[in-house]
Amino acid sequence: MAWNEQWITKVAVSAAGEDYAAFEAIGLQAIGDARVLDVGCFDGFNTHFKFSPYRNIARVVGIDPAAERIECARERYGGERFSFAACSFEDYEPDEPFDVVYFSHVLQHLGDPAEAVAKAHRLLKPGGFIVVKTVDDGAKVSYPDPHDALGRVLSLYDRHVLPNVSWTARTDRYLGRKCYTLFANAGFGNIAVASFPADTVGKTRAERLELFERCMYFRRAVPEGMDPAAVQALARALDELEELFEGDDYYFATTSTVAVGQRLGPGEDGGAYCDGPFGSAAVPACDGDVRMLAAHRAGIRAGATPAQADGADDEGAPAGYASVRPMRETDIPAVMAIEIDAFRDPWTPLAYLAELRYNPAARYEVLEDETETVVGYAGVWRSAEGIHLARIAVDAAQRAKGYGSLLLDAVFAYALECGLPVVTLEVRSSNRAARAFYRAAGFEEADVWERYYADPADDAIVMAKSLA
Repeated sequence: MAWNEQWITKVAVSAAGEDYAAFEAIGLQAIGDARVLDVGCFDGFNTHFKFSPYRNIARVVGIDPAAERIECARERYGGERFSFAACSFEDYEPDEPFDVVYFSHVLQHLGDPAEAVAKAHRLLKPGGFIVVKTVDDGAKVSYPDPHDALGRVLSLYDRHVLPNVSWTARTDRYLGRKCYTLFANAGFGNIAVASFPADTVGKTRAERLELFERCMYFRRAVPEGMDPAAVQALARALDELEELFEGDDYYFATTSTVAVGQRLGPGEDGGAYCDGPFGSAAVPACDGDVRMLAAHRAGIRAGATPAQADGADDEGAPAGYASVRPMRETDIPAVMAIEIDAFRDPWTPLAYLAELRYNPAARYEVLEDETETVVGYAGVWRSAEGIHLARIAVDAAQRAKGYGSLLLDAVFAYALECGLPVVTLEVRSSNRAARAFYRAAGFEEADVWERYYADPADDAIVMAKSLA
């Protein structure tokens, strides 16, 4: 498979959990009127995908030297909150400082990472954060690999590809181990570095091959004029390595590195990060985050953050093969890809994390198709009155296949299991398709909450279904 935008997008989604962990650690969701700089935004997909759910972010600026890709970003995502500029980080000079400077697999490609980190420090407000996501190929493990297929791939890539492609000519494949020192030398404090491993242990053949593609897809792209013998040698080494991934006894491991640091004044320590990959000690700020998330859930019920169930418009007979299972934290990137497209006011990844971790009355499930791809999800809240449908959505590309009906069936089954045979929900009065879908599923319109929704203002139709 060739290096292309499809794989860049796929990798951005599959590895988003690493970014979410960093955003949770720095408290991104609590920074008021935040300004974010995304360095190396490419076509804007990753920029929009990662930051659009955070309504507290007032401005996101994406920069990239690829003018053609920047124009795509402007057409797709440009607007009041998102702007894009075609320039290098070295040449970029903003009018205002930022709360967050974010490098996602970009810092390793810059000519002078130390100077880039020092510049990020200058561009941040006092108390602002740098977030760097990068690689360290020295952490890769391949065994058994009798003919050193992995070593040959990396060596051929280093000698024949990296120097001859403009954006990789100065790439440092071992940057991960250097982040702490780079940050410290630039004056950052409150530095934390987390490793996110991925390996073949316990994986199915399909999952192992997907891991292979995620780590190696871009190495198939060769520059024009590359020595034909080297092209063939690289292709053979990649084919041999892919064959190794087929074996049940083969072990491969790789690690992504995410580093965070804070611009602090003299004598400031910034406090500790919360439990998770970036910290080990719970601190009062973490308790505040939990309280804020509890208020967020209450706000949803009160209409401050409406949970209109309008992402499940669905027609057609149920799909041939699909399965519903409990949502896991590792599903959140795939859920967010659907969420952002389905709702005008998407929840943040941290809202889903809080629901899974801290809300004993919540139950969230995902629907997988025959390829084990998440194509929909539903979430409910349990109370003495019954089951409330808080969220339901189906991937826009997978609608009209009956997936919405399968998710509702799972909700009904859970309600009966709990002995709570009443299911309720709210939906925008203007969303006639969703109202028709729910009526077809047996819901009846029970009440109207005037001006429940904002942006745009709309009434909420309360619908209920009795399973008795």
